[in-house]
Amino acid sequence: MKDLFDQGPKKIIEGSLGEVEYIDDFLTLSEADEFFKKINTETLWKRPKMKYYGKEFRIPRDTAWFGEKSYVYSGIRNQPYPMTDALKELRKKAEDKCAYSFNSLLINRYKNGNDKVGWHADDEPELESCEVIASISLGAAREFKLRKKNYDKQKDTVHKILLEPGSLLIMRAPLQRFWEHEVPRKVIDSPRINLTFRRVD
Repeated sequence: MKDLFDQGPKKIIEGSLGEVEYIDDFLTLSEADEFFKKINTETLWKRPKMKYYGKEFRIPRDTAWFGEKSYVYSGIRNQPYPMTDALKELRKKAEDKCAYSFNSLLINRYKNGNDKVGWHADDEPELESCEVIASISLGAAREFKLRKKNYDKQKDTVHKILLEPGSLLIMRAPLQRFWEHEVPRKVIDSPRINLTFRRVD
């Protein structure tokens, strides 16, 4: 595995299969703390159920969907909430940095280290024309992993990134066609909030 815990703006993946850039100081620590408090208290969190091999399970994290259109992933249809002033401010910051326009936002809250998201790609039909996904991290630092789809452990690299509070991870197309990512479980009691801005057409 390629360990990218050393900090600083860097290109993690680049080339014809997509790009990933990590910026550790997108927000100051005080800004990140303030946004965390606002979003944590203002958001109407849900922990929906998903079907897996015919059985229903609660997903291991809290979620909320914001924007103009509904969105389906893992068989869960998400109806959008209107964005708050804090979310609009973060969207503007992300748009300025990415030179891209976003109309939707998925927020995940990981209450502690037991909450996670497994290997997946953001490749739902609603995201087919989305060129950029901007991921902002608030709260506890958590590990983020990237690997190629149909991963071969004998020849392929797993990239590991420690997503610090106030950091921005930028994923550019066609990354979701060729790569998948996860946030694994971790021994930690502190919560984390992750915001992923997207364009849904």
